[in-house]
Amino acid sequence: MANYLNFMRGTGAVALFSLGTGPALGQQGTCNWTSPAERVLVAELYTSEGCSSCPPADRWLSSQLSTPERAKNILALSFHVDYWNYIGWGDPYSKKQFTERQYAHRRAGNVSQIYTPQYVFSNREVRRWGQAGVVPQRLAAMQEDKAPVDLNVSLERKKANQVEIKIKTEWLDERYSSGRVFLALYEDNLSQQVKAGENRGELLKHDRVVRHLSEAKKVSPTSKVQMFSHTLPADWNQSNVGLGVIVENDESNTVLQALNVPRALSQCS
Repeated sequence: MANYLNFMRGTGAVALFSLGTGPALGQQGTCNWTSPAERVLVAELYTSEGCSSCPPADRWLSSQLSTPERAKNILALSFHVDYWNYIGWGDPYSKKQFTERQYAHRRAGNVSQIYTPQYVFSNREVRRWGQAGVVPQRLAAMQEDKAPVDLNVSLERKKANQVEIKIKTEWLDERYSSGRVFLALYEDNLSQQVKAGENRGELLKHDRVVRHLSEAKKVSPTSKVQMFSHTLPADWNQSNVGLGVIVENDESNTVLQALNVPRALSQCS
Protein backbone atom coordinates (compact mmCIF):
# COMPACT_ATOMS: atom_id res chain seq x y z
CA MET A 1 0.00 0.00 0.00
CA ALA A 2 1.11 3.58 -0.57
CA ASN A 3 2.45 5.33 2.48
CA TYR A 4 0.93 8.78 2.83
CA LEU A 5 2.55 11.18 5.27
CA ASN A 6 0.17 14.07 4.95
CA PHE A 7 1.57 15.94 7.89
CA MET A 8 4.98 16.32 6.20
CA ARG A 9 5.13 19.13 4.38
CA GLY A 10 22.87 18.43 -31.37
CA THR A 11 21.40 15.25 -29.88
CA GLY A 12 21.39 13.87 -26.49
CA ALA A 13 24.10 13.69 -23.90
CA VAL A 14 27.16 13.71 -26.12
CA ALA A 15 30.22 11.91 -24.83
CA LEU A 16 33.65 11.51 -26.28
CA PHE A 17 32.54 7.87 -26.32
CA SER A 18 29.00 7.16 -27.47
CA LEU A 19 26.75 6.00 -24.67
CA GLY A 20 27.01 2.25 -24.35
CA THR A 21 30.06 1.99 -26.64
CA GLY A 22 32.84 3.24 -24.41
CA PRO A 23 36.23 1.60 -24.11
CA ALA A 24 36.69 -1.61 -22.20
CA LEU A 25 37.86 -1.61 -18.62
CA GLY A 26 41.50 -0.66 -18.32
CA GLN A 27 41.70 1.32 -21.59
CA GLN A 28 40.91 4.86 -20.55
CA GLY A 29 41.58 6.81 -17.35
CA THR A 30 39.89 10.13 -18.17
CA CYS A 31 36.62 10.80 -19.99
CA ASN A 32 34.65 13.90 -20.93
CA TRP A 33 30.97 14.44 -21.68
CA THR A 34 28.89 17.46 -22.67
CA SER A 35 25.18 18.14 -22.32
CA PRO A 36 22.81 18.48 -25.28
CA ALA A 37 21.39 21.80 -26.44
CA GLU A 38 17.89 21.05 -25.12
CA ARG A 39 17.08 20.50 -21.47
CA VAL A 40 17.40 16.98 -20.12
CA LEU A 41 14.38 15.68 -18.18
CA VAL A 42 15.20 14.73 -14.57
CA ALA A 43 12.89 11.91 -13.43
CA GLU A 44 13.16 11.16 -9.70
CA LEU A 45 11.43 8.12 -8.22
CA TYR A 46 10.97 7.85 -4.45
CA THR A 47 10.54 4.18 -3.64
CA SER A 48 11.24 1.43 -1.12
CA GLU A 49 11.62 -2.33 -1.06
CA GLY A 50 9.28 -2.29 1.94
CA CYS A 51 6.39 -0.82 -0.06
CA SER A 52 4.15 -3.30 -1.92
CA SER A 53 2.95 -0.70 -4.44
CA CYS A 54 6.49 0.31 -5.41
CA PRO A 55 7.65 -2.58 -7.66
CA PRO A 56 5.42 -1.48 -10.59
CA ALA A 57 6.96 1.99 -10.43
CA ASP A 58 10.44 0.47 -10.33
CA ARG A 59 9.65 -1.63 -13.41
CA TRP A 60 8.21 1.40 -15.21
CA LEU A 61 11.43 3.31 -14.59
CA SER A 62 13.44 0.47 -16.12
CA SER A 63 11.17 -0.02 -19.14
CA GLN A 64 10.22 3.59 -19.92
CA LEU A 65 12.92 5.90 -18.56
CA SER A 66 16.18 3.95 -18.66
CA THR A 67 16.26 2.51 -22.16
CA PRO A 68 19.33 3.29 -24.29
CA GLU A 69 17.30 5.45 -26.69
CA ARG A 70 15.96 7.60 -23.85
CA ALA A 71 19.07 7.73 -21.66
CA LYS A 72 20.47 10.71 -23.55
CA ASN A 73 17.34 12.82 -22.88
CA ILE A 74 16.28 11.54 -19.45
CA LEU A 75 18.23 11.39 -16.20
CA ALA A 76 16.23 8.84 -14.19
CA LEU A 77 17.18 8.47 -10.53
CA SER A 78 15.68 6.00 -8.06
CA PHE A 79 15.88 7.25 -4.47
CA HIS A 80 15.17 4.58 -1.86
CA VAL A 81 13.70 6.24 1.25
CA ASP A 82 14.13 4.91 4.78
CA TYR A 83 10.69 5.44 6.36
CA TRP A 84 9.45 1.98 5.35
CA ASN A 85 12.27 0.17 7.15
CA TYR A 86 10.32 0.02 10.41
CA ILE A 87 7.96 -2.73 9.19
CA GLY A 88 10.62 -5.42 9.26
CA TRP A 89 12.65 -5.08 6.07
CA GLY A 90 15.61 -2.72 5.99
CA ASP A 91 15.98 -1.61 2.37
CA PRO A 92 19.75 -1.91 1.73
CA TYR A 93 19.66 0.99 -0.73
CA SER A 94 17.74 3.38 1.50
CA LYS A 95 19.23 6.50 3.08
CA LYS A 96 17.90 9.19 5.36
CA GLN A 97 19.44 11.69 2.93
CA PHE A 98 17.05 10.54 0.21
CA THR A 99 14.04 10.85 2.51
CA GLU A 100 15.18 14.37 3.33
CA ARG A 101 15.42 15.18 -0.37
CA GLN A 102 11.81 14.08 -0.81
CA TYR A 103 10.77 16.28 2.12
CA ALA A 104 12.67 19.18 0.50
CA HIS A 105 10.44 18.83 -2.56
CA ARG A 106 7.44 19.28 -0.27
CA ARG A 107 8.91 22.35 1.40
CA ALA A 108 9.66 23.88 -1.99
CA GLY A 109 6.08 23.25 -3.17
CA ASN A 110 7.15 20.75 -5.84
CA VAL A 111 4.86 18.03 -4.41
CA SER A 112 1.69 18.20 -2.34
CA GLN A 113 2.28 15.11 -0.17
CA ILE A 114 4.98 12.62 0.76
CA TYR A 115 4.25 9.05 -0.36
CA THR A 116 5.69 6.09 -2.23
CA PRO A 117 5.97 5.44 -5.05
CA GLN A 118 6.27 9.09 -6.03
CA TYR A 119 7.59 10.49 -9.29
CA VAL A 120 8.96 14.02 -9.60
CA PHE A 121 9.84 15.20 -13.12
CA SER A 122 12.21 18.18 -13.13
CA ASN A 123 10.87 19.34 -9.74
CA ARG A 124 7.20 18.81 -10.59
CA GLU A 125 5.05 15.98 -9.17
CA VAL A 126 3.67 13.47 -11.69
CA ARG A 127 0.80 11.39 -10.32
CA ARG A 128 -0.42 9.61 -13.47
CA TRP A 129 3.04 8.50 -14.54
CA GLY A 130 1.86 5.17 -15.98
CA GLN A 131 -0.44 6.68 -18.59
CA ALA A 132 0.52 6.34 -22.24
CA GLY A 133 1.97 9.52 -23.67
CA VAL A 134 3.31 11.01 -20.41
CA VAL A 135 6.98 10.57 -21.29
CA PRO A 136 6.74 11.50 -25.01
CA GLN A 137 4.82 14.66 -24.12
CA ARG A 138 7.41 15.71 -21.54
CA LEU A 139 10.27 14.97 -23.92
CA ALA A 140 8.61 16.92 -26.73
CA ALA A 141 8.38 19.95 -24.46
CA MET A 142 12.04 19.57 -23.53
CA GLN A 143 13.06 19.38 -27.20
CA GLU A 144 11.61 22.85 -27.73
CA ASP A 145 13.38 24.36 -24.71
CA LYS A 146 17.00 25.36 -25.14
CA ALA A 147 18.97 24.88 -21.94
CA PRO A 148 20.25 28.08 -20.31
CA VAL A 149 23.35 26.25 -19.05
CA ASP A 150 25.79 23.95 -20.83
CA LEU A 151 27.59 21.24 -18.86
CA ASN A 152 31.01 19.78 -19.47
CA VAL A 153 31.87 16.89 -17.16
CA SER A 154 35.18 15.08 -16.86
CA LEU A 155 35.91 11.99 -14.80
CA GLU A 156 39.42 10.93 -13.86
CA ARG A 157 40.49 7.75 -12.11
CA LYS A 158 42.81 8.52 -9.22
CA LYS A 159 42.84 4.91 -8.06
CA ALA A 160 40.85 1.80 -8.96
CA ASN A 161 38.29 2.77 -6.31
CA GLN A 162 38.63 6.55 -6.37
CA VAL A 163 37.35 9.05 -8.93
CA GLU A 164 37.54 12.81 -9.31
CA ILE A 165 34.79 14.52 -11.27
CA LYS A 166 35.03 18.06 -12.60
CA ILE A 167 31.84 19.88 -13.59
CA LYS A 168 32.09 23.04 -15.67
CA THR A 169 29.05 25.21 -16.35
CA GLU A 170 28.64 27.66 -19.24
CA TRP A 171 25.88 30.19 -18.67
CA LEU A 172 23.94 31.06 -21.83
CA ASP A 173 20.95 33.04 -20.54
CA GLU A 174 21.41 36.27 -18.58
CA ARG A 175 18.11 35.71 -16.74
CA TYR A 176 19.90 33.12 -14.59
CA SER A 177 22.73 34.32 -12.40
CA SER A 178 23.37 31.46 -9.97
CA GLY A 179 22.54 27.87 -9.21
CA ARG A 180 23.43 24.73 -7.35
CA VAL A 181 24.91 21.56 -8.81
CA PHE A 182 24.44 17.98 -7.59
CA LEU A 183 26.36 14.88 -8.58
CA ALA A 184 24.67 11.47 -8.41
CA LEU A 185 26.32 8.08 -8.85
CA TYR A 186 23.79 5.35 -9.57
CA GLU A 187 23.87 1.60 -10.17
CA ASP A 188 21.90 -0.52 -12.63
CA ASN A 189 21.01 -4.23 -12.65
CA LEU A 190 20.53 -4.57 -8.90
CA SER A 191 18.35 -7.29 -7.42
CA GLN A 192 17.29 -8.27 -3.93
CA GLN A 193 15.44 -11.21 -2.45
CA VAL A 194 13.14 -9.61 0.11
CA LYS A 195 12.70 -11.70 3.25
CA ALA A 196 10.29 -9.59 5.31
CA GLY A 197 7.78 -6.77 5.12
CA GLU A 198 5.10 -6.17 2.48
CA ASN A 199 7.21 -7.65 -0.34
CA ARG A 200 8.29 -10.74 1.55
CA GLY A 201 9.32 -13.55 -0.80
CA GLU A 202 9.65 -11.28 -3.85
CA LEU A 203 12.76 -10.93 -5.99
CA LEU A 204 12.94 -7.22 -6.75
CA LYS A 205 15.00 -5.76 -9.57
CA HIS A 206 16.15 -2.16 -9.79
CA ASP A 207 17.86 0.25 -12.18
CA ARG A 208 19.21 3.77 -11.69
CA VAL A 209 19.47 3.25 -7.92
CA VAL A 210 21.22 6.27 -6.42
CA ARG A 211 24.19 5.04 -4.41
CA HIS A 212 25.75 8.43 -3.75
CA LEU A 213 24.28 11.93 -3.91
CA SER A 214 26.62 14.83 -3.29
CA GLU A 215 25.84 17.89 -1.29
CA ALA A 216 24.87 20.88 -3.44
CA LYS A 217 27.66 23.20 -4.56
CA LYS A 218 27.24 26.75 -5.83
CA VAL A 219 27.82 27.63 -9.47
CA SER A 220 27.43 30.92 -11.34
CA PRO A 221 28.79 32.81 -14.36
CA THR A 222 31.70 33.94 -12.18
CA SER A 223 32.22 30.58 -10.44
CA LYS A 224 31.71 28.02 -13.16
CA VAL A 225 33.64 24.98 -11.96
CA GLN A 226 33.13 22.54 -9.11
CA MET A 227 35.11 19.41 -8.20
CA PHE A 228 33.80 16.23 -6.60
CA SER A 229 35.78 13.25 -5.29
CA HIS A 230 34.38 9.89 -4.27
CA THR A 231 35.76 6.60 -3.02
CA LEU A 232 33.83 3.70 -4.56
CA PRO A 233 32.67 1.06 -2.04
CA ALA A 234 33.72 -2.51 -2.68
CA ASP A 235 30.12 -3.76 -3.00
CA TRP A 236 29.40 -1.59 -6.04
CA ASN A 237 29.59 -3.29 -9.44
CA GLN A 238 31.55 -0.59 -11.21
CA SER A 239 30.58 -1.92 -14.65
CA ASN A 240 26.99 -0.88 -13.87
CA VAL A 241 27.67 2.52 -12.29
CA GLY A 242 26.60 5.67 -14.14
CA LEU A 243 26.66 9.32 -13.24
CA GLY A 244 24.15 12.11 -13.33
CA VAL A 245 24.56 15.86 -12.93
CA ILE A 246 21.77 18.31 -12.08
CA VAL A 247 21.95 22.11 -12.06
CA GLU A 248 19.05 23.95 -10.41
CA ASN A 249 18.36 27.67 -10.26
CA ASP A 250 18.53 29.23 -6.79
CA GLU A 251 15.64 31.65 -7.15
CA SER A 252 13.00 29.69 -9.07
CA ASN A 253 13.90 26.09 -8.12
CA THR A 254 14.00 25.36 -11.87
CA VAL A 255 16.12 22.54 -13.27
CA LEU A 256 18.35 24.42 -15.69
CA GLN A 257 20.14 21.41 -17.17
CA ALA A 258 21.17 17.85 -16.44
CA LEU A 259 23.47 15.20 -17.87
CA ASN A 260 23.17 11.43 -17.82
CA VAL A 261 26.04 9.01 -18.50
CA PRO A 262 25.06 5.36 -18.04
CA ARG A 263 27.97 3.04 -17.17
CA ALA A 264 30.34 5.96 -16.91
CA LEU A 265 32.86 4.05 -14.82
CA SER A 266 33.23 1.30 -17.40
CA GLN A 267 34.07 3.97 -19.97
CA CYS A 268 36.84 5.36 -17.77
CA SER A 269 38.83 2.60 -16.10
